Amino acid sequence: MSSTCFTGVVMPYIKVINGVMQEFNAAGVNTGKVSGIGLNAHAYLEHRQWSVNAPLAPDPKTPDYSTDLPYLAANGFKYLQVMLAPFKGKDGYWNWGEVVGEPKFATDNTLTDVNIKDSYWLAITALLDCALANGIGIIACPFWNPYAVPQLVGEAGPAGATKDEQAAIARVALVNPQSKTRRYMRAFAQAFAQHYSNHAGIAAWMAAQELMGVTGISLTATREIIQETAQLLRDNDGLARMISSGNAGIAHTSPRQGSLQQYVTETLPFVNPDPVDCLCENLFPGNEYVSSALGSSADLPADFVSSSLAYLQVMQRAAHALGKPYYLGSFCLSQKQELALQDTERQDNLHALLSAIRRTGVQLACYWDWNGGKPMEDDGLNLVETPTYSNKRKAVWDALRGEDAMRPAPPTPCFGVTKTLQFQPGLMLTVPSSVRYESADFSLSYCVRQQAFSSTVGQAQAFVAHQADKKGWALFKQDSKTFLSMWNSVAQGVNSHGHGLQVDIANRWFRCTYTVKHDGSISLYVDDFLMYQSNKMTNPFVQAAGTPLVIGHPVHALEQGMPAWQLSDVILYDRVLTPKEVYDYGQYGIVHRSVGRWKLDGDLEDSSGFGNHASTPGGLTYVNVG
Repeated sequence: MSSTCFTGVVMPYIKVINGVMQEFNAAGVNTGKVSGIGLNAHAYLEHRQWSVNAPLAPDPKTPDYSTDLPYLAANGFKYLQVMLAPFKGKDGYWNWGEVVGEPKFATDNTLTDVNIKDSYWLAITALLDCALANGIGIIACPFWNPYAVPQLVGEAGPAGATKDEQAAIARVALVNPQSKTRRYMRAFAQAFAQHYSNHAGIAAWMAAQELMGVTGISLTATREIIQETAQLLRDNDGLARMISSGNAGIAHTSPRQGSLQQYVTETLPFVNPDPVDCLCENLFPGNEYVSSALGSSADLPADFVSSSLAYLQVMQRAAHALGKPYYLGSFCLSQKQELALQDTERQDNLHALLSAIRRTGVQLACYWDWNGGKPMEDDGLNLVETPTYSNKRKAVWDALRGEDAMRPAPPTPCFGVTKTLQFQPGLMLTVPSSVRYESADFSLSYCVRQQAFSSTVGQAQAFVAHQADKKGWALFKQDSKTFLSMWNSVAQGVNSHGHGLQVDIANRWFRCTYTVKHDGSISLYVDDFLMYQSNKMTNPFVQAAGTPLVIGHPVHALEQGMPAWQLSDVILYDRVLTPKEVYDYGQYGIVHRSVGRWKLDGDLEDSSGFGNHASTPGGLTYVNVG
């Protein structure tokens, strides 16, 4: 294997915690929320002929993973969907039986020997080791072609049967839980998960690839196969990694069968059953990515406008209701479709989708297709833009790496900050009152790192507050939860919304932004993602006039434990920030028209330009941002 595989980069894998994709490194440390664009790079092992050895002269059109993974990592990609078992079951070169091994069955269809070759495991391990070394997470799919296993075990029709005849017979085997096909699928899924139970080169599992879309089997049979496969992956995975259905139950052709409401409330949860812990689908022309259900053979209209933003908003609401993140397994436009839209250079439609992905908080979306070779190239779907070969789709490549797409979180709390203020109970900063802090619309942004939690039984304690005489607002912390509360003049209409355990993790920086409208409705962004929105208050809150801003909280006699936290870059605005403003601050350090900004990076100065500095009677401890 090429030495370029070994770069020493820490590799990410994904676990779903409280409905959020969280990223973990190879040491099992949570490094934050998943955020970015991935690629479908399914054909690496096929191009290698399922060998541990790289080709002596790789085809530039189909780069070998030993050089491609470092290249993709250097360009900001972390996650790749890869086919980890052959596409063909029985016929042709490098089929399943030849590569993986021929299983053995008794006369009653009982599987007596799954018979997986050592050479197959070695080829898979070589890829995963290379991914691990380059900080690339492989989203592993053991069943890419739903017909491969029926072909392998002889349940796809006799030799000489037509393709349609073979498919019909294979479908019968797929829906029968006691067929050779299903028995082998269960055994193979279990063996695969056991073999790589603790190999962090696998970032997540993909139970199957377009199972229903390819085969046309029923929703019920699709759900059954996905659920039993996912359960075997979960039961045998030592790292409890994310499992997706792999677009398995969702045909990405149109018109859809039934209304969007029916799809969201019935079909989507039905084909993503536990332990599948995300909602996964494709967005290709022919569904809502393009318009309201173009026919699969219809030309794109010249006046096409993407409806992806509205569609993704619907999907995100559905995902939130089910407590599972939404995962965009595949998306793209082909070169032919780009030409029809006269959009080969500007890529307006791709930028619109990428912007919608970011604006709606989709954590992970994978572009189709990176390295599919000649079949994908003939269809105008192949991307492959490397220093040695181009599919003349550089505009697509640039868009996928642009600011719309990639969202790497800065390792420090905010830009330009080298020190942070160490807090503990009793440290109180006071900012003199100002009419600028009394707007009915306002936003509060801050970066926090909770080092040690404590509990004040039955009580929450404010750590940023502009509140007095039953008016104003306060940002509270109780145990490991934070939430914003507001009051009217008679202490009625309290409204709070917090992110709680989903993101409050010890010793990790988080950027949090609360935006508040004059009607009391709150939006919460965490690390630039919109996490929650609340309804407006029955009795709108009233700002506390003539009241100082207080940062920190006093010692409390009932507090259990010794809390410690670091706070950085507290920013107050007299308006509701737009999602773009939140994003621009988190990713580029851009702050527009704040009315107060206290970086707390070695002093208590207000750097907003208004000079309303904070003060405290006690001593201060600053520490370097690590």
